[in-house]
Amino acid sequence: MKRNLTIILLLLLVLAEMKAQVLPFRLSKGAGTFRLGIVAGDKSRWLDECELEKTGDRTYIIKDALLGIGKIRLMICPLTDTKGLLVEVSGSRLPENLSLCWAFGACNEDEALSGQGAAISPEACRDNVFSDEENAFTVYYGASMALRVTQGIAPVGSELRLSDARRQTSPLELYHSGKKTDAPVISSLYSWNTKEKCYFCFYKQNAGADYNYFMLPHLFEKESKR
Repeated sequence: MKRNLTIILLLLLVLAEMKAQVLPFRLSKGAGTFRLGIVAGDKSRWLDECELEKTGDRTYIIKDALLGIGKIRLMICPLTDTKGLLVEVSGSRLPENLSLCWAFGACNEDEALSGQGAAISPEACRDNVFSDEENAFTVYYGASMALRVTQGIAPVGSELRLSDARRQTSPLELYHSGKKTDAPVISSLYSWNTKEKCYFCFYKQNAGADYNYFMLPHLFEKESKR
């Protein structure tokens, strides 16, 4: 009886955390914040500033003037083998030459600090150190004797760079803000083929969780069925 009650309580906690998840997406225990935006020509907008419709616990439909009559669909899956998120981005009837611009940062053990405001908290970015390789990156943060690490994977072809979290008025402003800052984030501009799905993954690496981009579609298919 006690075992059954424990299982039910754990399931309720997982469901509550998933239902509470909103844009921008924040990993648990201050492990980082992911903010995603769209770019059309010289105009850009964060998805959390667009018209959002949540359909179920894991799916968002995004509409905006920059998308014309089109829609973007986000599906979010928690990872089974580690702490983290896997995001699938797809669309329908979208304009040509649409790009995705995104940022990741605010890795900080102080969850209250990392969750401040509706954007990536600049104050939570102070001690973040980034190492990137093509479309993947690692964030190091925390005390030197208890260093913590978050891994990130973006679509192949993403142009990663360091940017200034204090300049988030628009995705393009952040992307072009430069790396001379006390609040670094990693950002990217990705020329999206809107007829294809693309994926983002942010996670804690362990023996059972060490991913590359080519693995993400299959991983998403598996996780989305749980």
